[in-house]
Amino acid sequence: MAKPFLKPWGAALLSVLLFCAAPMRQFYPDHFFPEDNVYKNEGIGFLLTLRGKWNIVTDPNEMNRYYKTFAKTMQVAGGELLFMGSTVEELYGIKAVALNLNEPPEEYAEYIRDLNKSEVGNDSEPVDFIAGDHAMVKWVYDKSEYRFVEFFFVVDTYDIRLSFWTKPQLFENFLPVFEEIMSTLEFTSGF
Repeated sequence: MAKPFLKPWGAALLSVLLFCAAPMRQFYPDHFFPEDNVYKNEGIGFLLTLRGKWNIVTDPNEMNRYYKTFAKTMQVAGGELLFMGSTVEELYGIKAVALNLNEPPEEYAEYIRDLNKSEVGNDSEPVDFIAGDHAMVKWVYDKSEYRFVEFFFVVDTYDIRLSFWTKPQLFENFLPVFEEIMSTLEFTSGF
């Protein structure tokens, strides 16, 4: 029979092992400034000004369980979940992913489309899109109960995939807002 003092010690050890995983590292330092609605990535070298009130999380250690798992998966694949979030009323979502692939956005978009083809419906083909002064690729599709628009662009050698989503009945009215947000994209000096 085990001595009584081993039970609390065993429980504490189990708690440490289960709940105290090492924090995830961020390879590309970034920050969201809610007072200005500006997302800035110092490492890669770009910023984006959002329209409306958004709650954006840039630290993977502060993300919910689903996004934390996604962030870990991205890091294993050599990429990074830069940020995720939603509007304050939670009707619209946003996330951005970076991979250092040095691929044209058209090729990256087609690769992602092919990778996800079994999960998407109402799939439009990726199309060229100009946002402000920047050429990129735009792809619209449905997944689960949401309609997504993804924008693929390159900063230096980094391929960025920025996604917005909402319910299909809200999507058409807000697609111009998502495109307008993308037109605020500015390249800054990165690493």
